[in-house]
Amino acid sequence: MQKYKVFFNEKRIVFTSGSNITFSKPKADIAENTGNTGILEWFQTFADGEKTETVLEHSRPEKLFENFKSAFLIINAAGGVVIRKEKLLFIFRNGKWDLPKGKIETAESPKIAALREVKEECGITGHRIVRQLPSSFHIYRSPYKKTLGKWIFKETFWFEMEYKQGANGNPQREEGITELRWFAKNELEEVLGNTYENLKPIIILYRA
Repeated sequence: MQKYKVFFNEKRIVFTSGSNITFSKPKADIAENTGNTGILEWFQTFADGEKTETVLEHSRPEKLFENFKSAFLIINAAGGVVIRKEKLLFIFRNGKWDLPKGKIETAESPKIAALREVKEECGITGHRIVRQLPSSFHIYRSPYKKTLGKWIFKETFWFEMEYKQGANGNPQREEGITELRWFAKNELEEVLGNTYENLKPIIILYRA
């Protein structure tokens, strides 16, 4: 069953075909032909409300998901889960554990962007992509001058990477990264206790 989870801070919107939904989950009605204004008005209400999760149902959730996404300004990013000797590399930024990632530049593929961002943010080279992981999706208001106040829908393409070099790396401090740390799989509860909701589904894939 195809399912999408879109995060807004600690809240999430689940797009699903309807099977495996429990009656305790609050449901919302948005059709695949709902216009951008209607979608943004619905989202603003959800963002301002007390519900932490809502479910959007459709027989083909990918159609509903694509229509929903089209109402926002779309930005794509890419990042990596870097593994060396069964340990995962995390960065510490803005008071939370995070994975290295960044915006995909013009004419840049997600794979190239992910490799570049890991190199820049972690100061390592020689890492290589092993496989693609599920994307993560989150919504936020733009803090940047050109798009200030607009709702941004960001898809981050994730890739598992292998790293065999000896260097531990260096944090890109000009990007607000204050620490790098390699976590064993049985140490990931510490990360999960202080990270972003949209990253948790990726991190859980590696939890011992």
